[in-house]
Amino acid sequence: MHPTVTRLVPAGLVPLFVVLASASGLVVAALGLLFSGQRVGSALDENVYWTVYKQFVGERGLLEAMLVPTEPVLLVIVIGLIVMVAIARHRPRLAVLAVAGPLIASLLSSPVLKPLFGRTINNGSLAFPSGHTTGMVSVLTVLVLATVTMRKSWTILAIVGALVIAVIGATALVGMKYHYVTDTVGGAGVAIVVVLTTALLIDRVAGRRARTTVEPQQPVASGTR
Repeated sequence: MHPTVTRLVPAGLVPLFVVLASASGLVVAALGLLFSGQRVGSALDENVYWTVYKQFVGERGLLEAMLVPTEPVLLVIVIGLIVMVAIARHRPRLAVLAVAGPLIASLLSSPVLKPLFGRTINNGSLAFPSGHTTGMVSVLTVLVLATVTMRKSWTILAIVGALVIAVIGATALVGMKYHYVTDTVGGAGVAIVVVLTTALLIDRVAGRRARTTVEPQQPVASGTR
């Protein structure tokens, strides 16, 4: 099989993915520094919260249902399904990304960045970046990447679907007062930068190994001049 078939990121899209990953990283860093150590939300956070509150007042059950896409158990199940399909379709790089991307993103988001920035909500719970958003968006990003080698219509559909699901989950997190809206933006940023960077690294490492495997060994010269 030609090596480009199994790439996670088509060669022509590498510059775009580098830009997207860099921009996401800058957003996370900027928001983290801006809200570092704060115990209350910004004016934007409060405005968004009250807007969501007014729309869902008395609808706690609906908000809880909207939280489903952020549930770790569901995300693990989805990751398992992606891995099985990737293996069945002979896409080992996608299988590795489906596990490594969300895992690295989640480990970076909650255990590392939350204590580093120290932003809190409610009774002192660490808030930035949102770990639930990171997990959700990292899996959604993997799903979108799984379609970039398919027809363009599939990729567009995947992006639109991912955006809708992400907004639903983030809205629920804000409406339940688990996070500020800027926490969810930060969580999404962590997910995007980690998954895209991991995909680029997997392609780079796997590509080098493939070239090393197919390159013929140079014959050792015998005798002397």
